[in-house]
Amino acid sequence: MTFEYTLGVVIPVPQPHREQLRAWRQEFGGEATAPIAPHITLVSGSFLNSWEKAAAQVRRVAATAQPFSMQLGPARSFRPASDVVFLPLERGAQECWALHRALLGDALRHESAFAYHPHLTIAQNVPAQQLDAAESALADVDLSFEVRSIQLFDTRSGEWNFSEDIALGS
Repeated sequence: MTFEYTLGVVIPVPQPHREQLRAWRQEFGGEATAPIAPHITLVSGSFLNSWEKAAAQVRRVAATAQPFSMQLGPARSFRPASDVVFLPLERGAQECWALHRALLGDALRHESAFAYHPHLTIAQNVPAQQLDAAESALADVDLSFEVRSIQLFDTRSGEWNFSEDIALGS
């Protein structure tokens, strides 16, 4: 079985938190974070043969899931395993795990060097002083929002491209 293409299924962060998180990501994560909107990844991997089959699987999973509350907490780090500072999910992690598991199989695969851990990345692969600064500056973060949709992205043209916003429970 050969997987040829890459896709991403994410939870988008709504306004007004999106702009605040963008600012933090740019401040601590640098220019590399600019083109990528703040999100919580559900699946980042590949699909077999048919984009439409993969997209249909994402739509089926979204249709069976209900909107839920998410709360992002104070910054933490995956160091020393990985040079990443992130915001953990204080609420909503269980729902993310359920969506992640439901998305896998059939046409979708999650491909990562690390086990799935729902979070929102602030900075990665930057100098240690930037990671330290992010962790310190964001030690009191407490952001809450309702998750009402998931988004599907592809890399069929070589870059991450938004494909579809899919309402939960639709």
